[in-house]
Amino acid sequence: MGSDEEDGGESGRRGCCGGGKSHKRKDEEANIEDGDEENVRCYKFRQQELWAITPILSPRFVISMYFVMSVIFLVLGGVMVAENGNLYVSNEIRYDNLDACDVGDVFTSTRICTVSFTIDETVASPSYLYYGMTNYYQNFREYAQSRSSQQLMGEWPLSKAELDTCDPLLFNSSTGEPIPCGLTAWSVFNDTFTLCTSADCSIDSLINTTTTGIAWDSDVNDKFLPGPTAAEGGPWTDADNALITSEPFMVWMRLSAFPEFIKLAQIIQEPLEPGTYYIQITNNYPVSSYDGSKYLQLTTVSWFGGKNDFLAISYLVTGGICLVLAIAFLVRHLIKPRVHAGEDFDALRAKLELLSKGESIPESEPTLT
Repeated sequence: MGSDEEDGGESGRRGCCGGGKSHKRKDEEANIEDGDEENVRCYKFRQQELWAITPILSPRFVISMYFVMSVIFLVLGGVMVAENGNLYVSNEIRYDNLDACDVGDVFTSTRICTVSFTIDETVASPSYLYYGMTNYYQNFREYAQSRSSQQLMGEWPLSKAELDTCDPLLFNSSTGEPIPCGLTAWSVFNDTFTLCTSADCSIDSLINTTTTGIAWDSDVNDKFLPGPTAAEGGPWTDADNALITSEPFMVWMRLSAFPEFIKLAQIIQEPLEPGTYYIQITNNYPVSSYDGSKYLQLTTVSWFGGKNDFLAISYLVTGGICLVLAIAFLVRHLIKPRVHAGEDFDALRAKLELLSKGESIPESEPTLT
């Protein structure tokens, strides 16, 4: 008996939304007991009487919206075109195919070489130096998954299951557990660049650059953190922590979706006047074994990112289409306006009278929609 009452009470608490009670007709809503708000809400939900906005897309509204959208897209597109004209993007400076920079199919020793490029206009500060690679598939599933996010965040100890994500590069025969583990971390790009104004890159010719600020704040603050060293009872070394917390490493670990990509290498902190500049490259990363290539590119950015003609043109085309449609609909509305039933009550009453008498509506009259 008590069980039945408990079941009934539970069913009642679930209400009609949960299927505990049958729904009520509309004329029964007034008979719902005071305070039984759950049943009232369930009734309205089942009878589709919930509060909602049902906009009426009148010709005036639609035409106005097309005009507004055309103005927004055309203005944004125009601003982007103007901004693109102010941005500087250098030509790609390929260096892996130079004899002095070639490290072969497999790395055996570091090669130091120098490349030059010319700037024909003043480049404002800050500007950005990127390195690019081709035919490098960072989006390959086994490569992308081969890492331990917990290890990169300095968590320890880790179970075997937590480290299995680093497979196939999980253990090192000489040192045991590699830190950081995984294919992505162990294939980190390690060429370095020095920007200068003279071919010998003497100290007084160096240009002020930095790698601070090239990684995302979330990576620096949350995702790549130092782990406990031997003094703290952990397996990390100072070199391990230096690598994991370096921003070039974080940039590399942000994988690209395409086989050709560029990644930020340095931020140039002083303006560059027109002239010839040199980049001294410490070359360690072989790419010829998989028919890849490496190059450098100097660019500036604006509030919407790097130079992007496609985005600007897309906005202009979209704005132009909206403007053409707005004008076409406006002309159509002025020549043959659409009569809305709610805007001509006399005509509506006349038609209802004809229909109530069983008579047809004359075809010469405009159709009410």
